[in-house]
Amino acid sequence: MIKKGIFILSSLLFAASVYAAPLKLMVYGDSLSAGYQLPQDDSFYTQLEKSLQSEGENVRVLDYSKSGETSEGGVAKVTAALDMEPDAVLLELGINDILHGVSVTATQKNLQKIIDAFKEKEIPVLLVGMEAPVLMDLSYRKSFKNMYQFLAQKNDLMLYPFFMNGLWNDNGKHKDYAYFLSDLVHPSAQGVAIITKNILPTVKKFLKIHFPDRK
Repeated sequence: MIKKGIFILSSLLFAASVYAAPLKLMVYGDSLSAGYQLPQDDSFYTQLEKSLQSEGENVRVLDYSKSGETSEGGVAKVTAALDMEPDAVLLELGINDILHGVSVTATQKNLQKIIDAFKEKEIPVLLVGMEAPVLMDLSYRKSFKNMYQFLAQKNDLMLYPFFMNGLWNDNGKHKDYAYFLSDLVHPSAQGVAIITKNILPTVKKFLKIHFPDRK
């Protein structure tokens, strides 16, 4: 009888520990999400984790972003990413392809390969879009923006249209220079806080849809 009680208690404790394990959300991106030139505590992945946890979400955010990362680089490291066994992925890649002269078609194919790799393992993906600089040709800018919408529709993914939402005016000018580092490209800690605040509702909705029974 005592042994049976010990077995039941052990089983309950084991089940509780599994049930309480935090969900692993991987941020799969470039310098914008990696926290370029920022202390770790000010980076996007850290601020997102803190924001989710402050609202009662049992989530651990994994940083898998790299400064200068292209979509091709993202394809090359997807196997290593799968080895980390993420439960879900926030995919933010593509903007560096513009700097390397990569065509929208090639970028789209690479992003599709990344999405396919996670879908094969039944790992849900939140696709995060970017926008080409306003100094570029209008037709190119439309094609680049539409690429994310196309991928989201094709793969039935939730889409957050613009990672830098809240930092730029509609005319492509900075809302406040304090939101950026001295290069006026990468977000400052204050800028990251705005990005995190704006994307948080979408991330929470994404997690609720794909993990409805999570505690």
